[in-house]
Amino acid sequence: MDTYERVHENLRKLGLETIEISLDHYIENAKDKSFMEILDHLLEDELRSSRSRAMEMKLRYSGLPFRKTVEQFDFSFQPSIDRNTINELLTLRFLHNKENVVFLGPPGVGKTHLSVAIGIRAIESDIMVYYTSAIKLVQVLKEEYELNRLDYRLKTYSKFHLMIVDEIGYLPLTREESNIFFQFVSSRY
Repeated sequence: MDTYERVHENLRKLGLETIEISLDHYIENAKDKSFMEILDHLLEDELRSSRSRAMEMKLRYSGLPFRKTVEQFDFSFQPSIDRNTINELLTLRFLHNKENVVFLGPPGVGKTHLSVAIGIRAIESDIMVYYTSAIKLVQVLKEEYELNRLDYRLKTYSKFHLMIVDEIGYLPLTREESNIFFQFVSSRY
């Protein structure tokens, strides 16, 4: 095996797929670059690609229903929302202070959009995020309770530094469901 083939094989084995794909093309076009400049460029590309894949995986795993940022939010559509308050929430200080955030309002005013935007900002800051609706959360918790695995599920949810529970209050909960939801909230503290 010659050096060329060995380099490409080793890049594949090391999982450096971005470098492996772009190596030949970049070297051909980097005539006046030093070895260190070429290596720096290739490593930067690999790192950027790796971060992008990690971000994509975290976004998928988070369960966010869509991808919308605060920049895409139309504050003129909802003038009652204080942009400064939203900007403060985007600092994620509330997470570090272990505070809750509650968006109240009728359907269609942007609560989910803003929640998702904060979730995306948290993921960009390497914070574990999980999104679910209150109905789905209670259903899962109830099933786990009936299977005597509620504690395990609560511990699983506690791994997420930001839990976004949407649509609270749209459907009434039974007494048992309310108790299970309270255990969830309690476990988050």
